[in-house]
Amino acid sequence: MITERTLPRLITLTPIVTILAFASVMIYGIITSQYETFARESALLEAEYIETQKQLLKEENDKIHAYIAYHRGLLQEEDSAKVKAQIIGWMESVRYGVDGYIWVHDTTHHLVAHPFRQESIGIDDTNNTDATGALIFRSFIDTAQTFPEGGFVEYYWARPGVETPAKKIGFLKLEPQYGWVIGTGVYVDDIVEELAKRKSQMEAQTDAYVQVVLLTAIFLTVVFGMISYVISRAMVRVLDVYKESVALKEHSLTQLNASLSLRIEAALEEAKAKDQALLHQSRLAQMGEMMSLIAHQWRQPLSEVLGIFMELETAAKFGKADQRYIENEAKEGDRLIRYMSQTIDDFRNFFKPETTKERFCIVAACQEALTLAHASLKHQNIEVIFKAQKEVWAMGYPSAYAQVVLNLIQNAKDAHLHQGTPFPWIEIEVLNEGEEVCVRLSDNAGGIDEEVLEGLFEPYVTTKKGSGTGLGLYMAKMIMEKHLGGKIEANNSALGAVFILRMSREG
Repeated sequence: MITERTLPRLITLTPIVTILAFASVMIYGIITSQYETFARESALLEAEYIETQKQLLKEENDKIHAYIAYHRGLLQEEDSAKVKAQIIGWMESVRYGVDGYIWVHDTTHHLVAHPFRQESIGIDDTNNTDATGALIFRSFIDTAQTFPEGGFVEYYWARPGVETPAKKIGFLKLEPQYGWVIGTGVYVDDIVEELAKRKSQMEAQTDAYVQVVLLTAIFLTVVFGMISYVISRAMVRVLDVYKESVALKEHSLTQLNASLSLRIEAALEEAKAKDQALLHQSRLAQMGEMMSLIAHQWRQPLSEVLGIFMELETAAKFGKADQRYIENEAKEGDRLIRYMSQTIDDFRNFFKPETTKERFCIVAACQEALTLAHASLKHQNIEVIFKAQKEVWAMGYPSAYAQVVLNLIQNAKDAHLHQGTPFPWIEIEVLNEGEEVCVRLSDNAGGIDEEVLEGLFEPYVTTKKGSGTGLGLYMAKMIMEKHLGGKIEANNSALGAVFILRMSREG
């Protein structure tokens, strides 16, 4: 860990360690490069040497064939056996290169001529092997018979007078008239001495490079070490000044933190008060909507109750209000009053706070919201299209979910009234999408302005020009995300606005 005490030492040692590391890498690179170069040149030298020796072998073999053809022509009148004996004697005396000699087998693998295996003349070499166990004499005959112009074979064979075998390359060519396979060979390890000489030169060159790099590294280490020491001393003085400055700033920061905690508490209290104000405004708006819905729900039954009283008054005036007539009218009035009482209970249960999550039917929650808004929508001649494939379930608060749906229905109704839509409709579709249940609510009221759409769910943003509070969709978003664990989306279609409610599906 770097501290104030270790920093000067770090400044002093870093350049020195860096230079030593650089020198080590450089030395390693030089040595590696030299040995790679040596390896490449060695391989090239060996390849060139072998190619030269192969050409020599082929030339020597061709000379033997030319000699045989020449002498066979001169001695054709003489005894054939005598001619062969003279040619064999001459071939066994031929030498070329350092250790080059001629040997001959017939096509049945029997040795015909060899200057250093006289005891094996006439012996079958079919199963004879080289130092690696390879049946080389079979390879000799096969190669000569396969390639009319001759071919090369690599094998391991001891030099004359030496027990240790060495790698050798042989060139075999068939003399068809006599059925002889004539071989010429060369040992490839003659290149070792040349390679050793080259390696010695490269090692001396590498040692000189390493020596120069080491001396340079030592010099740079000393120079940079002195410079680093001077810089580290200057750094210590700067650090002392910096330490005093930090101490002063820490003191001022401590005082700032003490006052900042008080500011944060005040800001939190202010934010909490704003949230309470938003909630209160939202509740007032919901109460206004509720009163409007109740008025629409009660308008028809109140008109019917008024009609009952008018009929009773007329019947009494003309003396027709007998006991049976009054009882029937009373029953009808009682039915209407019970309906109005049930409406009050429905609204009270709808807005009653829920504290426990439960598994509820999405379709039923949407239908509950539609029931509450039915009279209002009917009064405005707004057609409702409800589509549900089957019952789908989710985990949460059913009344809270229904409140969100009701809020979206009311917004669509208000959009129709504002736009004066000729044939208004609201469509609610319940869909299964993988692991989610989606409620898609759309209308044909013309859609939402693009400028408003971007911040539609922010507080005080409204699509109702001059009449909205801007809290309905904000509260809907809060209910979906914080209480139901879902989300709400909004976009425009070709005909109007589209709102989508998403929640995780249960079962």
